[in-house]
Amino acid sequence: MTRTFDQLWSETYRYAAEHSPYYRELFHGAKGVPPLESVPTVDKRVVSERNLDFLCVPRDRVVETVTTSGTTGKPLLWMLTEADLQRLAGNERLSFGCVGLTAEDTVLVAVAMDRCFMAGLAYWLGLRELGCGIVRAGASSPTLVLEMLERAQPTAIVAVPSFLRVIADKARETGFDLRNCTVKKAVCIGEPIRDRGLTLNASGRAIESAWGARVYSTYGVTELANSLCECNAGAGGHLHAEQLHLEILDDEGQPVADGEVGEVVATTFGVEAMPLIRYRTGDCAAFFRAPCACGRRTPRLGPIVGRKNQKLKYKGTSLFPSSLAA
Repeated sequence: MTRTFDQLWSETYRYAAEHSPYYRELFHGAKGVPPLESVPTVDKRVVSERNLDFLCVPRDRVVETVTTSGTTGKPLLWMLTEADLQRLAGNERLSFGCVGLTAEDTVLVAVAMDRCFMAGLAYWLGLRELGCGIVRAGASSPTLVLEMLERAQPTAIVAVPSFLRVIADKARETGFDLRNCTVKKAVCIGEPIRDRGLTLNASGRAIESAWGARVYSTYGVTELANSLCECNAGAGGHLHAEQLHLEILDDEGQPVADGEVGEVVATTFGVEAMPLIRYRTGDCAAFFRAPCACGRRTPRLGPIVGRKNQKLKYKGTSLFPSSLAA
C-alpha cells in the first residue's frame, strides 16, 4: 500500500526525534509534527562536525559503513542497517528500471567496490535485484574493461563519464572496435552529461559517438543512499517519492519555481541508521513536476549545473563555472 507524503514525513520526524541525538536536541520541546518546511535545514558542515550524532541505531545493528568522497571536506562516515541496504537495493532497481535494464541484460560495473565507496555497492545490489548478469570490472584498468567487453559481452556499462572517455582512448590506441561492441547503454555517474537545457554536453556527445551507445545520466548522494536516473526521454532523473523528498531552494531558503535552478535540499524516508531532514546537498539543479514523455508521472531532477559555493552573480544572473566553460 502506497503511503502519503504526510505519513512518510510523520514517521521520519517521530523516528529521528526519538532515536537521533542531533534531532532529539533539535526537536526538544516540540509539540506534534511540524510542517517539513518549518524545520531548519542542515548542511554538510554540521553533519561532519556531529557525524555520529545522526546515528539512530546501536552499533551492532550497523552492517555496512561507507564514506563520502571528501571532495568538499573531510569524508563522512555513513552507516547502514540491513533494512537500509534493502532500501538502497530497491532504489537502484527502480533507477535502473528507468533506463530499461532487465534480467536479460548483462551490465559491466566500472565503478569501485572498495575504498568504502557506496556507489559500486549500490549498483551491484540494484542489478542483483533486477536479475541482471554483472561484470565487476571496476574503474582501475581500461585494458581490463576492454578485455571484459570482448569476453563477457555486456549490454550496458555503468561508469564515470571521464573513465568512459579514457576507455575510448584506449580502444582507439589498441584498435578495439568500441562502436560495434555489445554495449548499447551507458549509465553515467558522478559527472554531468547534460547541460541546463537537458541537451547532451560535450562529454555526453563524445561518449555516444565513441561508444555508439545511448547515454543515461544518474545523480546520487552517499548520505541519502539514493539515486535518480533518467529514462529514454533524457529529461531529468526520476524521483522515487517513497524514499526521498526534494526541495529546490534559493539563496534565502525559499522554494524556486519548476525549471529554475536552486540548491537541492533532501529529506530521506525509510532510513534506519542515519536519516536526514532538509539536508542541503550543495548541488544546484532544477526540478520538473510535469509528466514525463515516457509516461511516468514522477517528478524529475535536472542536471547538476554546479555547486552552491561556486555560484557567481553577474548583473543579477547566477552563473556557474560549468556554464562559463561551455
